[in-house]
Amino acid sequence: MKRFGLLLAIAAIAGAQTFDIEHYAKIDRLTDPHISPDGKSVVLVLSQPNYVDDRWDSELVQVELATGRVRNVTHQRNSARFPRWSPSGDRLAFLAEVSGQSQVFILETEGGEAEQVTHAPTGVQAFAWRPDGKALAYISPDEAPTREKYNDSFEVEANDYLMQAGTQPSHLWIVSLGEGTTRRLTSGHWSVSGNNLAWSPAGERIVFVSQPSSGTRDSDKRSIETIEAAGGQPTPVQPVPIAELQQRHCSQPSFSPDGRWLLVSCPIDGQVKNQSELLILAASGGKFTRVSAAIDRNLSRGLWTVDSKSLIATAPDGAGSALWSIGLDGATKRWQLGKVSISGLGELDFTRDGQAAFVGTEPNRPPELYVLKNQQAEPVRLTNFHAEVARMNLGRMEWLSWKSDDGLPLSGVLTFPPDFDPGKKYPLLLNIHGGPWGSSRETFSERSQMFAARGWIIFEPNYRGSDNAGNALFSAVYRDHGAGPGRDVMLGLAEIKKRPYVDVSRIGVSGWSYGGYMTTWLIGHYQGWKAAMAGAAVIDLSDDYNLNDLRLYTRAFSDTLSTPKDLALIKEQSPITYVDQMKTPLLMISDTRDMRVPVTQSYKLFHALQERGQEVKMRLYPVPGHVPADPYRARDVDRHWADWFSEQFK
Repeated sequence: MKRFGLLLAIAAIAGAQTFDIEHYAKIDRLTDPHISPDGKSVVLVLSQPNYVDDRWDSELVQVELATGRVRNVTHQRNSARFPRWSPSGDRLAFLAEVSGQSQVFILETEGGEAEQVTHAPTGVQAFAWRPDGKALAYISPDEAPTREKYNDSFEVEANDYLMQAGTQPSHLWIVSLGEGTTRRLTSGHWSVSGNNLAWSPAGERIVFVSQPSSGTRDSDKRSIETIEAAGGQPTPVQPVPIAELQQRHCSQPSFSPDGRWLLVSCPIDGQVKNQSELLILAASGGKFTRVSAAIDRNLSRGLWTVDSKSLIATAPDGAGSALWSIGLDGATKRWQLGKVSISGLGELDFTRDGQAAFVGTEPNRPPELYVLKNQQAEPVRLTNFHAEVARMNLGRMEWLSWKSDDGLPLSGVLTFPPDFDPGKKYPLLLNIHGGPWGSSRETFSERSQMFAARGWIIFEPNYRGSDNAGNALFSAVYRDHGAGPGRDVMLGLAEIKKRPYVDVSRIGVSGWSYGGYMTTWLIGHYQGWKAAMAGAAVIDLSDDYNLNDLRLYTRAFSDTLSTPKDLALIKEQSPITYVDQMKTPLLMISDTRDMRVPVTQSYKLFHALQERGQEVKMRLYPVPGHVPADPYRARDVDRHWADWFSEQFK
């Protein structure tokens, strides 16, 4: 009987469907989980692809921690996001669109219709409940000043080259829920940065992140400031000892529940080339304490425990992610996650009784909601949104590691075809992650599974700059954007090529953003590639710096871009310098209004290769953004990516 059951199981697997492009429609997004104050349920955002109207429809769902029962909280809003419980748990506030602008709505937990409580002309970016539940603070951009009909010139400040009008600063407002009155709290040419704001436990002041202007290129000049809720001028928090520089790069401020401490996340030593760590400062002032110094991982956010004695934090770690409890004295304890990886720093919440709830993914399962009862327990999956995909015949993953030529710990993931036979030969496709401060891990990937189902082995390498193995690796990309990472990738590839089932005559290389940069770097320095695909690739570092919407990451590459020494290095590290060595058939894909890596970068290489008679194609999407945000175009990118290699691997 056992053998008969095994045969049935094998037959079921053999007959199971493999993952293809049409199955992208079955992948939902789960984000922003928040546990109710009574610790009994979690509200999170469920976004589903709508290919008819080409948009992501997002609603709020509530999941019971004890049973996993799921119910809809919002209905047919299609834009619900940013759920936040009131301090007492009797109401739930969230953002939803009204006439194209996000506004705050509040829903009584006992039921009824949600009430719109803000009417900001330019919409609401983020909000936070006052601890007594009687008011909300929110961030909203200023309205553009009224001008004459044809007076449309604007002053360039910290803008990217695609800007068609001046930006307006964002500022803090407070709406009193009982009275329905709204008052402005801050003003000026400077701007509140991002979505960071938090009340002190007593409700007398607010901490937030500011920058000198609303231009995105000023995000490298951030500072942490506080303001009295009654009004007045913002004041910077006490600078850290090293630290006017460090203070500028800090983010994610929050008060401890007892009001004694302020928590922030900052780059180590205030240098943006380094990974982030958690620091605390006495709310009354003083010096910062490096509470997470013992954990050599990129800690971008921490959550307070209810007793104010420790923090909960997560970060990429090796093949997955890790979760730690961090005492204010620096003592740490690691939670057990097994093969489940937390999806991101914003996908975790913590209950008053010590449970953690998070959105996570497993190697062969797309994101679901999980709960950890305590530090010793294994994660328990609460939802089953992706049961159909999990039942498919998916490619297995293998984690591998090697050393760089200067001793750094390197790693990567292999994804095999679903019916892999080690006695056969398979094409190998590199899919290089972006960043460079990211990492490929043993987590579910639509792209990798779709590629693997076409009969290819997928290799996703973690090179210097990756964020899953400590600061030495993270910071090693400083002043070494191309050469060092290129050697790292090639050393890993050399190990894989030794395997008898790899067809060394059919090896492709590809990636998006920094992965696209690495693709063009590799085809300009190493031969033997069958084909390449570079998405949103930086081709000329100097041009990209001068035109894009950020300069912060460039400071992690070089201290300045104005000295002859730096200009020479940038030329040396730009793929366009090596165009004469590029002999690999290349596909380039980009958005025409990409503010992060302007499309001019792709045109530069496209024309240079055409003039040299090389095989090159370029496909563009007439939309803004560094990647297409809509579901149809996002899926279409992967369709063309896969079709290109299907043709080249013949």
